[in-house]
Amino acid sequence: MLPESYAMSQEIELKLTICQEAVSAFRQLSVLNVVESQRFELSNTYFDTQDQQLTRSGAALRIRRFGQKYIQTLKTRGQNIGGLHQRNEWEFPISGPTLDFSLFPSDSPTAELDESDVNPLFQTNFVRERWLLNFQSSQIEVVLDSGRVEAGESTDPISELELELKQGSLIDLFDLASLISSEVAVMPSDMSKAERGYRLVAQQTDFEVALPNIAPQQSMESAFCALFGYELERLQRGWQVFWSTHQWRHLQGFLNTLGNMEAEIEWFQGLLPTEQIRFVHEQLDWMTKAIQPILSWWPACFELSQDAEQEPKTVAVSLQQSKAQKAIKALDALRMNPELGHRMLSLTAWLHSSGWHTGQSAEHRHLAETPVVDGIDFSFDRAFRNIDSDCFAGSASHALSQSPAVHRLLMLCHYFDHLYGEQLGHLRAPLEAMNDSLSRLSAMDVVARLKDWLNELPQEQQASVHSWARSQPVLLRDIKRLANKLVRGREHLSGGAI
Repeated sequence: MLPESYAMSQEIELKLTICQEAVSAFRQLSVLNVVESQRFELSNTYFDTQDQQLTRSGAALRIRRFGQKYIQTLKTRGQNIGGLHQRNEWEFPISGPTLDFSLFPSDSPTAELDESDVNPLFQTNFVRERWLLNFQSSQIEVVLDSGRVEAGESTDPISELELELKQGSLIDLFDLASLISSEVAVMPSDMSKAERGYRLVAQQTDFEVALPNIAPQQSMESAFCALFGYELERLQRGWQVFWSTHQWRHLQGFLNTLGNMEAEIEWFQGLLPTEQIRFVHEQLDWMTKAIQPILSWWPACFELSQDAEQEPKTVAVSLQQSKAQKAIKALDALRMNPELGHRMLSLTAWLHSSGWHTGQSAEHRHLAETPVVDGIDFSFDRAFRNIDSDCFAGSASHALSQSPAVHRLLMLCHYFDHLYGEQLGHLRAPLEAMNDSLSRLSAMDVVARLKDWLNELPQEQQASVHSWARSQPVLLRDIKRLANKLVRGREHLSGGAI
């Protein structure tokens, strides 16, 4: 329902993407059948300056047309963790499709802008179905949006749900989302229609999530919440961006992020009861086992060849296409499996409700309150001890066995090196170089096993690949040198804070 006068409020909503193939099943959910739905068309025009000052400040400005009515809305970035959005917004009716800056408060993000510099950037046009539910002890608005984001000739489909808490408890909001996700294929999403429009305008195929700034005296528990939320956002965003771009690297990033979250549970296990650790591992393990076999179907990782359905010209192309087709079918099946989104939502609800408080002992609570600069030392020590430098003097397979340990130590440096000043700075370079070298070594190892594929390449290309692969001993030597440098760096830190 549109407001009749100016209003400022805090919006709390959970955004979910839904497969178009699952929309019919969603509409048949028994929880929706207790009320009549409303259906209407919405058209939104988003505005900004040429250099996108509003976007850069975390604000979104739009005019929505609803039948013959217009409403002007300004939203701030607010807080967004795992698909749950909490932000300030100003909205009020206007007489037509033209912005009226005089209605904005003096402290709004538009205060420093000249109205003449603000112009339309893109539109979102969609059909909205709305249900207002009394669920448990709360009132929750459920909307289904279907349509398109349009920026010039570029478009992106809209198929999403929004669950907005009108009054009541956050627990009820997540309970309703859990009920929906147990039967329908949905996924938590932190990407608004506005952001998708800006991505189209910029032709952006990558994404960024800001790393939390962990302060030295911040508690272990708050550091855990910030970092786990950071990785959860990366997980959800990587999945959504893959389906927009079909770039395979985002799926590989999805798998890497699952590993990062496993590592975080290990680092902060001292404040987490065993039952809570088991719960998180169950969710992460299921997702890892679902996605890992798909990623192992090399060379489908050649960007999921856009020519997968065309007639192959060579045996090598035929192999690539068959692998890509198999991967695409498996991914479609996973996207339509409600359990993927249900487990992702379970982690989001667990994070927001501080689910680890259940079963915490006095010892758990003591560590939870410990400053992170004191409590994280044991994780660095364990990460160093998990690297077996002897493996780097052996075969490629022995060196590659150390990849997870190197990646985890690099993660710790990435998260916390600013807490230790210059003490970790000189370790970052050899760690990053080693991580990169192990990645190249892994690629060489894969190519060495693809003899049939290599034999189908032209002679000149075969010679180039073989020449590259023969540099493996040199690469192993470099990795060993970096390992020795890392060990010396660790010895140098033995008397320090770590």
